[in-house]
Amino acid sequence: MNMKIFSAMAVLLLFSNAVYAFQDCELTPEQRSVLHFSYSYGEPHDYGYTMAAIAMQESQLGKYNISLQDPSASPFHVTIDKAVTKLGWKHTPFNYNRATQKLMDDIYFGAAIALETLLWWDKTHNGNWRSVVSSYNGGWKGNPYYVSRIVDHIKTIKECNWIEER
Repeated sequence: MNMKIFSAMAVLLLFSNAVYAFQDCELTPEQRSVLHFSYSYGEPHDYGYTMAAIAMQESQLGKYNISLQDPSASPFHVTIDKAVTKLGWKHTPFNYNRATQKLMDDIYFGAAIALETLLWWDKTHNGNWRSVVSSYNGGWKGNPYYVSRIVDHIKTIKECNWIEER
């Protein structure tokens, strides 16, 4: 099989698994914990559902906390360079490793950077939620497809009553 076709099929399979991962409203205890933490962390800033949906999209609620493609880590997939900058460290390979470990070990650290990023885009986009979420993933170029995924995840959170059942 052609390697490009195989790679494309693998990406589609992984994506389809992510799309349907929450269709049955079943969460592991660990996923439930990440969901409630994410919601509670963002809720005082009106980003509770958004933070929870981002954690669903980026890591399946903490199931896959690292991406070597970006690279990023934490349930919110904060980019490693952003974490290094936030920590005030020099941008060296060793510090990238340290920041990755901190993002993996400390959900508060990742959540703080994710929420700070959302709030910065909120101010930049004058509260336009769709633009905020689009920029969270796509920067200045945005990513409208990402917004549709987050909207779908918020619907799932509400339909499954995951927040209300706390």
